[in-house]
This record gives sequence, structure tokens and C-alpha cells, in this order.
Amino acid sequence: MKICLSEGMKRVKELNERKSVILIDELRRMQVSYKEGEQPVQVDYDYAKTREEVKSIDDEVRNIRHLTALANCTAMTDEGCTISEALVLLAQLNAEKVRVERLAAAEKLTRRITPNGVLEYTVCNYDPAAAAADCAELRSRIYRLQLAIDRANLNTFIEV
Repeated sequence: MKICLSEGMKRVKELNERKSVILIDELRRMQVSYKEGEQPVQVDYDYAKTREEVKSIDDEVRNIRHLTALANCTAMTDEGCTISEALVLLAQLNAEKVRVERLAAAEKLTRRITPNGVLEYTVCNYDPAAAAADCAELRSRIYRLQLAIDRANLNTFIEV
């Protein structure tokens, strides 16, 4: 069955949620406590069946993630790089945006009175307005890159 990468990611999320439900159910059913003189309540917990269900889910998740990783290394985005490269670049751009936003928020010149009454000036060794412009460009570039990744994830198919 062919699915796009976005479907694969959603399928992995669905499988992990299903596995979580199975494991929570296992925690509730794996042991039974009872008082002396009482008979333990029988539950329908099956150790082997639970292990097999979890293994089956893990196998499918591993397969989808493997196929997705392979596709990410070869599928190109509109931005001229592979999905894998685009994801790394996206993380780098987001980190740079956080740093530049902090620089853009600074005042070019500030002054304060120190605890001992001396007037102290602080001047930026850069132009905060230039940092603000760079930040706007970074936001735009991040937006374009995210759209390119989304398009590639919808247009790239894997056989599962």
C-alpha cells in the first residue's frame, strides 16, 4: 500500500497511541490482589498475546520510520534541498531567529543609575533595527521552508 510521508507520520502516531492503550491495560490487568480466604478474580490478561501485539506495532512503526528516513534523504523540496536537509536547516533557522529576536529587542542606547549613584550608559555594538529586519526575513524564510517540507511530505510516497 502506498502512503504519503504525512500519512506515515500520522500512522506512527496512531500506532504509538494504540500501543500506549495496550500497555496501560497491561498495567491494570497484569496482577490481581486478593485477601486471604478469597478467590482471586480472573482477568483476561494474556502475557504472550500482549507481547505479540506490542511487537507487531513496534515492527510497523520501525518499518514506517525507516522508509520515511530513506525518503527524507532523497526527496527534494521546492527549496532545492532534501527533506532531511530542510529539517536540519529549519532547526538552525529557528535557533537563529530566537537569537536575533533577542538582539532586535535591545535599545541602541540605554542608561541607568548604578546602586552607588553613578550614571551608566550601555550602547549596542550593532543596529537593533537591522536585527529586526533580519528577524523578519528569518520568519519569512522559515515559513517558506515549512511549506516546502509540508508539500514534499504530501507528494512523496512510500510503499508500506
